[in-house]
Amino acid sequence: MKLNRRGVLRAGVAGAFGLPFGSLLAANGKPFRIYMILFRGETPVELGFKDYFLSKGIAAEFIVRNVDRDVNRVPELIREARAMQPDLIYLWGTPVTVAVCGAIGKIDPKKHVTDIPIVFTMVSSPEGAGLIAKRGASGRNITGVSHVVPIERQIDAIRAYRSFKTLAVAFNPAESNSKQSVDELKEISNRAKFTLIEFPVPLDEKKRPIESSLPALIGEIARRQPDFLYLGADSFLGQNRKLVTETALQLRVPVYSATEVMLRDGKALFGLVSPYRNVGQLAAYKAALILQGGKKPHEIEVETLPSFSYIVNMNVAAQLNLYPSLKVVNFAEVIS
Repeated sequence: MKLNRRGVLRAGVAGAFGLPFGSLLAANGKPFRIYMILFRGETPVELGFKDYFLSKGIAAEFIVRNVDRDVNRVPELIREARAMQPDLIYLWGTPVTVAVCGAIGKIDPKKHVTDIPIVFTMVSSPEGAGLIAKRGASGRNITGVSHVVPIERQIDAIRAYRSFKTLAVAFNPAESNSKQSVDELKEISNRAKFTLIEFPVPLDEKKRPIESSLPALIGEIARRQPDFLYLGADSFLGQNRKLVTETALQLRVPVYSATEVMLRDGKALFGLVSPYRNVGQLAAYKAALILQGGKKPHEIEVETLPSFSYIVNMNVAAQLNLYPSLKVVNFAEVIS
């Protein structure tokens, strides 16, 4: 698979997803009520989601709830949502989405929401999480957007920057989506002919990742001298993005990131990513199809963005003396 300009950039989502209908209110003449359950507070994803409704003139009331990284709070929010009976539920992240919807084969109507339309975002692997059987229409009361670029395309993105033989990957083994990404990397490494070195974050006795272990973990990665360190869609590492990426930079380990936050608010060198704001806009388009378009969630495809952004932090490149080729600069978004 080749990486090219058409498949990389130009994710102008707000203008790309238009709606062919005109009623701007719910059937009862009031704004649509959208109940939002967030994992770690509002992000640019929610800004994109809300901006879509504003740009299309669709009246909506957003009821925002935040579990603050504690999915044990989800049941009380499900009870509140059921009492409110909103027109739609919006979910952020894999842990929240699984807790609200349930995985296929483990769905309990008493525990999970099955009768209110659901749109999720920021789920790195809907299939790996058991939310859907395969990419496409879910066949159940949910639809949504995955923010992670297919891993084969990520490997193409890394090779476009510079050829490599060894790739390190740091990950939280307690996160199912992180383990799924590592499994995919292992499968690809066999046929793409590179060596993958795995570095799981140590866990405590309660199977929680240990934040204080990160500097030593990055130090061990530096001693192995990989060509690049791969950081995937890992909530724990994302939470500790500055510590991880700044330590890697100090030890001269070039970081490839699969998520935008490591580049915008960290010191990753480069990455092929789905811009968070655009992820939110695509999710809003799907929500509008349900609220105004008469579509059912099970009919609407679960997908990623149609195009992605190749981002290079040129300040980090200068510190590492590891500059991209002119070919990459021609289609990359350069930040510093």
